[in-house]
Amino acid sequence: MNSNERIAIYGALAVLLALNLSTMLGLGTPGALADATPVDDELGPAATLILTDEDESLVLRNTAGRLAWADNAHGRAYSVAFVAPDKAMEPLLEADQLVEERQALQDELRTNDLEFQRRIKAYEQQNAGITPDNPRAAEVQQTYQAMRAEYEQWQVRATARMGRLTASQIEQAYRDIVAAVEVVAEREGIDIVYRFVPTADEFRAVNPPQASLAAAQRLALVYPDALDITDAVLEELSIETE
Repeated sequence: MNSNERIAIYGALAVLLALNLSTMLGLGTPGALADATPVDDELGPAATLILTDEDESLVLRNTAGRLAWADNAHGRAYSVAFVAPDKAMEPLLEADQLVEERQALQDELRTNDLEFQRRIKAYEQQNAGITPDNPRAAEVQQTYQAMRAEYEQWQVRATARMGRLTASQIEQAYRDIVAAVEVVAEREGIDIVYRFVPTADEFRAVNPPQASLAAAQRLALVYPDALDITDAVLEELSIETE
């Protein structure tokens, strides 16, 4: 074999070696790279995902659209949100219809109250000259005490009527808030909504008991702002947000 033949053979071997090395290292022509199968970013589909450790395996599955690790409802992951209902309660109670209901009852009670006072004052004036030694003194005193007792009993009933009306209006507003929360939760796919007072809100307390209550009402101390759906609920109730 002459020198020219050896050069040709060694050159061919060098080319083959280079091609083999490029294949082993994942190199190649642009066309070869373009033909490579892309890596899929998704894992699955899979019916279950089993996570293991030294003691026990955890089987994760999709149950009713929620990540579940047990057969009961407690072993599932639920989406949560927060609402500050007090921001809706006051505007709802100031609705024209509710204000008119309270005003109508207040006017009725005020009229009755003035009538009781008028009758008592008139009786006092009518019997102003009755002295303790007057034969009618005991009768007048007994009648007067009966009138006062009737007035006090009416005051108790009047306070109870106003209390019942206010309580019913608060419950009505509460039901409206819950209905709006349900609409927003259904729309956003939220499972659980907690009531809370934003930590940034002022206490507005004038004594220690009020301050303690304000602190106790702030159940969520740290939370992502995105979980607060109060503005969406206010919008659903047609209440203007700040």
